[in-house]
Amino acid sequence: MRPLVLSLAALALLLPAAAPALAEETVKEEDWAKARGFRLGVEADVLVSTIEASLPRREAASGGGTSAGGEARSFAASFAAVAQIPLFAGLHLDAELPFAYGSSQARPPDSAVGDAATVAPELEGFFFGNPSIGLHYVTSVFPTLMVIGGLSASIPVTQDPSDDTAAAAAAALAVRGYFDAQRTLLEHVPLRARGGVELRPIEAFYVRSDLVAMFAIPTDDGETEVFIEHATEAELRSLGGFGVGARLQAAFPLTRTDKVALAAEPFVGVEPPTSGLYFRAGLLVALDEPLGFGLEQGKLATVRVALGGKF
Repeated sequence: MRPLVLSLAALALLLPAAAPALAEETVKEEDWAKARGFRLGVEADVLVSTIEASLPRREAASGGGTSAGGEARSFAASFAAVAQIPLFAGLHLDAELPFAYGSSQARPPDSAVGDAATVAPELEGFFFGNPSIGLHYVTSVFPTLMVIGGLSASIPVTQDPSDDTAAAAAAALAVRGYFDAQRTLLEHVPLRARGGVELRPIEAFYVRSDLVAMFAIPTDDGETEVFIEHATEAELRSLGGFGVGARLQAAFPLTRTDKVALAAEPFVGVEPPTSGLYFRAGLLVALDEPLGFGLEQGKLATVRVALGGKF
């Protein structure tokens, strides 16, 4: 794992050298916040090993267990194309198109460990997630403080999923520590409300904090899902745009067996002062049961990479 993290850090260090003119550009007052401006990019999240966690409701139903129990050993990789497009003043259009691969091997809740007769065959699949569209507004309270608020909705394009698709979605749901569940939550219409702040107390120090509430309305006879997400991250960034930081997040999947999931992510990245290529790489490590501690065998540790352009 250490060589992988070092390789990502080395790549981040090379990016500023490819665009030395960025350090010479003048930063406008409104350009420092990530929630402002035109951005296009891709995000990738890949588990470094399989994880063992409680079965989500959909997978439990397909695997013969119950919504409250069962274990699954899962692997997942999720991807998303994302866009942030300024409309007028501080209003922005947000869009994302996710897709994922996942595999899972389920064990019913009443089976004994190592009982091969009660372990379901491995299920795996690739599927397109729920495309999302939304709006957010960002305004400056002070030159060093931005306030953000927004709404979004996602479209459940996959209906009547096969067991393979359901298993892939269940595995992908945990890959970001239950964050951004709207991307892979099947047979629901996710509606999200977002609020947050971005703070730059000094030129080289950035703080971002977000709070999201998601209500996912079922398209069949299922139940409404409720997720609360909160994340705060701090970053030290050079004039050329290279940054080092850390993120702490807490997800609350209130209608599922696991009511809270804590995770931390150290990261490196490049954020150009005005326009140019941005990059970020981090390692998301779960901190609490059942997904954590993430550096142990069978727990959640996800390599996260984002790459795109800022215009």
